[in-house]
Amino acid sequence: MRKIPKTSNKAKAELHKNQYKQWREKRLKQGGYFIIFNDFKNNNILKELSGNALKLYIYLGLYSKNNTGESWHSLQTMAEYFEKTERTITNWLRELESLGLITRFQLEVDGVAYTFLKPYTSDK
Repeated sequence: MRKIPKTSNKAKAELHKNQYKQWREKRLKQGGYFIIFNDFKNNNILKELSGNALKLYIYLGLYSKNNTGESWHSLQTMAEYFEKTERTITNWLRELESLGLITRFQLEVDGVAYTFLKPYTSDK
């Protein structure tokens, strides 16, 4: 019976670090990502935000234009994705607005509502 050599934890750690690095580099080249900066933690937003509102924030971030932070998903679209009611999504959106993470309004009467991600850093 052939003995399989035991891999050290240091070797395993290097393997995991390299896998993550390759995955990250590949994904960054492909686009379609959403960055969350350290201020999200440092300004206690992460601590104050409910888990469901956080999920919605990430959803909005993934669907927002990278340069402008705007998206235009309807309440119905978001509710269908999360399998929740439009009222629930509205409550999550209110929470995000109250923490200054988003603003949401219509550009035209009876038009689609736009959601804009807002900067959450205290930098001037």
